[in-house]
Amino acid sequence: MKNAAADINVQSKNKYNIPSDLKIQSQEEINIDGDPEKEVIITASDSAADNTHEFWFKNNKLIYQFTYPWASINKKWLVDLDGDDKKEIVRVQGYEDGVDYAIYDIVDNQQKPVLYFNPVLQDSRFPGVYLWAYPNDITELILNLQKELQVSLDNNYHRDDEHIVPDNQKELPFIFFKGQTKQPDMRISKMNQPQSMTLAAIVNSVRNNGGTTAKTAQSDKQWIGNYTGRFLRMKEESGDPRGWGQISVKIDGNSAKFQLDSYVENLKKDLTVINTTTDEITLAEKDNKNSTFTISKNKNKYILKSAFINQTVGETSSYELEKK
Repeated sequence: MKNAAADINVQSKNKYNIPSDLKIQSQEEINIDGDPEKEVIITASDSAADNTHEFWFKNNKLIYQFTYPWASINKKWLVDLDGDDKKEIVRVQGYEDGVDYAIYDIVDNQQKPVLYFNPVLQDSRFPGVYLWAYPNDITELILNLQKELQVSLDNNYHRDDEHIVPDNQKELPFIFFKGQTKQPDMRISKMNQPQSMTLAAIVNSVRNNGGTTAKTAQSDKQWIGNYTGRFLRMKEESGDPRGWGQISVKIDGNSAKFQLDSYVENLKKDLTVINTTTDEITLAEKDNKNSTFTISKNKNKYILKSAFINQTVGETSSYELEKK
């Protein structure tokens, strides 16, 4: 009698050109970019179980390929955390003696860790109780309509297992999930009050800036300048010049000026630079560090994302800017 799983393995290898020396562990259909079509993710391992390989396909064409060390625990959820319709990857990877929980973004066709964290489970059977979120207990990430996660910060929490604490983080924040626990005794007895924050704001809050002054200063210089862009403020008035709005971000050293002008509103904000890299700068309102503005660079394009703008115009979007 034929092995059905083996047949599927062979069929998928032939259809998607998966290397013959890899064994397919799973094949999923997941919407990764918000369009009506689902994409295919094939996860495979080599014969020695040294590495895991992920192949992401859209319309039968390979768009991403990720390779990482094999682990007995390997789970992921894809969630749009910044409103651009491109989903970030929430990964849980490790072994019985230690598991890492992290959020990844896809940058230049590679997955880049954005935030490592501790997981908290909210189980409706145990109201008001904070539980440790084990991988098999999790069903989904808690995320509100404003793309804000539920998080608890500034907890001096000690973990006994082996896990990663990256150098650029001063702590692992608690991030909340929904699910049903199989270990109701594994409670987190003490935790600071949870709050709703965007991913960018959380990253900024836990960032460890120690020893990065010179690098940051060098990155800052390349971002100095004036960034401007137009966007359609009133969709029904695309043929009328008054239907268009203008965005301006002027960056000068460690501060910046944001301005949004349209027929509907005229807004100004004083910003401060929170963090810079060669391909991204994060700014925040001087009087509200949770309100962040992120400009990312992709070749010669600059893309602005901001929850403040989304709330102002009533839709989630990103805005292409030109540097002058």
